Amino acid sequence: MRRSKRKAIQNTAAVPAVNISDLPNHITCDILSRLSLNSIFACKRVCKLWRDLTLEPYFAKLHLSRSPLSLISYRHGNDIDNSPYFEILQLYDPLVLRRRDTTMKFRSDIYFPHIHMVASCNGSILLSNYSSDDDYVIIVCNPLRAQQFILPKPRKLALQTHKVAQLGFGHSPSTDQYKVLRFTSSNNVFKPCRLNCEIFTIGIDDEWRSMGDTEQLPAFIMTKIIFLNGALYWIGLENLQRFICYFDVEREYFQSFPLPSHIGKGFLYLEVVDNRLYLHNRDSLNVWRFWAMKDYGDFGSWTLEWVIEEPIIYKFKGLVRLLKTLKDGRLLMTFYDFRDATKTIIASYNLRTRVLKKNKYHLSGCWSGAVADIPCFFSPMDALK
Repeated sequence: MRRSKRKAIQNTAAVPAVNISDLPNHITCDILSRLSLNSIFACKRVCKLWRDLTLEPYFAKLHLSRSPLSLISYRHGNDIDNSPYFEILQLYDPLVLRRRDTTMKFRSDIYFPHIHMVASCNGSILLSNYSSDDDYVIIVCNPLRAQQFILPKPRKLALQTHKVAQLGFGHSPSTDQYKVLRFTSSNNVFKPCRLNCEIFTIGIDDEWRSMGDTEQLPAFIMTKIIFLNGALYWIGLENLQRFICYFDVEREYFQSFPLPSHIGKGFLYLEVVDNRLYLHNRDSLNVWRFWAMKDYGDFGSWTLEWVIEEPIIYKFKGLVRLLKTLKDGRLLMTFYDFRDATKTIIASYNLRTRVLKKNKYHLSGCWSGAVADIPCFFSPMDALK
């Protein structure tokens, strides 16, 4: 017995030590991609090799496949003493929000009056101040890469005769192109209100391209424009009838489909949960209903997925927003207090026991304007090089 132990010790001692710097690059990328954002940025400061590896597309793909959904907030600060910054809260499962490494701040030099986040796509953020004046600005930025791109201003004639209705931000997986949509509606009171659309492809276009009068689309946009699977979606209104509107980012064409009558006529909100398209509506004072598109692309396949009774959430006096389903089946959601936009409650809801558990985690900034996305080391600004 003693001889075998001595022999094992000798064999172990004979194995040469291997430094992490000796590992192949793809193994190092695999290790780094499993870390939190705080740890990745600490590793980037260790050596030039690790910093360069985090800029490789291979690393970005690995990190994107393993990184949890996050809440991304932007605080614009002011031009006197407060610097603007992005703040990212990583929503790990199981949910642990009090860990120091779940939150990270990214300083920014973006400062324009009244600017705020409009949309996100693959971890890149679209910001705008929605102004129709000369200070109107639209910016695409990636907090992880510290990159930003100010889009060219629309033609001055368009600014004078139209008002901004909504902005959308999408990506074509097949061409790897990022596009920004800018919808406007006419200010002319003597003509029927119609939507007009301009589009800008980052790295391709030098100016906005007009898509003309989109006659097939409802004139009014009721919700934010969201991105899923190469398409942009929103709810439109025309003659008191509501439609799901759709824009194919790659082929650049529009479609609209009437909402089924069983959805109800109450308040509607469109969102993406677990890579599926959802509608949630409140058509009475008693319940919130969450409808999922059961078969993606089939606009008649809306199926009732979850029901939450209003008395359970009414005490928060705000808007409910679903983020994701946790591994144990609970729903992770946020509540935005209409009375205080700086307060956001993160909670999980057990559909079986009907227990709502709050997580008292407070972050600086206005989380009512936060976007839910996965931070990514890809950047549409790479196309500008």
